[in-house]
Amino acid sequence: MLIDLHKLDRALDRTLEAAFNPAIWPEILQGVADATSAFGVNIVPVKGRFPGGLISTDSLLPALEGYFDGGWDKKEWRTRGFPILAARGTVLEQHYTSRTQFETEEYYRAQSKFGLGRTCIVGFNGGDDLTCFVLHRKMDEDPFDTEHESIFGLMRDRLMVSTTIMKNMSASKVEGMVEAFDKATIGAVFFNRHGKVTAINAEASKSMGSHLTVFQNELRTGKSEQTAKIRKRMQAVLGTGWLQPQDNQPILIEREHQRPLLLRIQRLGGAIPDVFSHSVGVCLIEDLNPRSKTDPAVLSQVLGLTKAEATLAMSLAGGLSLQQSATARSISYETARTHLRSIFDKTGTHRQTELIALINAVSGNAKAD
Repeated sequence: MLIDLHKLDRALDRTLEAAFNPAIWPEILQGVADATSAFGVNIVPVKGRFPGGLISTDSLLPALEGYFDGGWDKKEWRTRGFPILAARGTVLEQHYTSRTQFETEEYYRAQSKFGLGRTCIVGFNGGDDLTCFVLHRKMDEDPFDTEHESIFGLMRDRLMVSTTIMKNMSASKVEGMVEAFDKATIGAVFFNRHGKVTAINAEASKSMGSHLTVFQNELRTGKSEQTAKIRKRMQAVLGTGWLQPQDNQPILIEREHQRPLLLRIQRLGGAIPDVFSHSVGVCLIEDLNPRSKTDPAVLSQVLGLTKAEATLAMSLAGGLSLQQSATARSISYETARTHLRSIFDKTGTHRQTELIALINAVSGNAKAD
């Protein structure tokens, strides 16, 4: 089997265009399939949910339907190849599956019904966001070999550039939404397809405390059953469950001596496929017994802080730690520490407890005005 390098190059030339027009990804995959004589090609994340569906050539759609209907996503055989994939960036099926296993394992027998043979998997991105570009051979064809694998490995750079652009575009969109929700005085906590918090606006920070916090990038409450409800609702949002009335109810977070918070968890959607998105959902927070809501701009003016410093100070006053505040604002911990030192200098405070007391005093004065 020969690879048409000219056709493959032309197909991959469009990956940058796809960063700005994701609708053409299926055309690119079909071009790659034609150039490599693959039965089909798809893009799939290794971990997390992908509510917008997989990106795939049409030839694989019946097999993908059977794959999920059969529950094979929960007992994926090819995870055996992930250590090789992590080390090399690519992996051939025969590197982790013997001929006997390929012929007898139920996983492969289920795929053979759709004509699927062996694969070459190309990994791009990394860590929890590892995403795979998978090329499939037909059942009755020889597998890809090491020469093919080396060519496929060269695709990674182009794929990663396109992916980086899409993630940055998605992150910029979320930044704009953070500001928009702040102006509308609506608390908003954004999360990715893993259910991990990606951003928190200043209004949401005001509602944080022992009853609601972000721990290890997860939105949690003081009660395990309420945290479980949040997780379940996020999972529903990441699939079709959000259309089910029983999975589409607001969540009440009880607070001592105060009225509860009301959480509404929703999908974000958008043109960028979920597998490439910075965030796929948002938790909107309504304070049913609202506290004084000091605008960061007011705090900036009263205390002489920059916008970034005022936003960080509001996050700390809202109950987030410095690390959580840094994560919520998509800045490094060291940058957050630099902002905090500057805040201490400008306000004459020396500890976070003193700073929070000062911010609460400013909030009280603002309410009185």
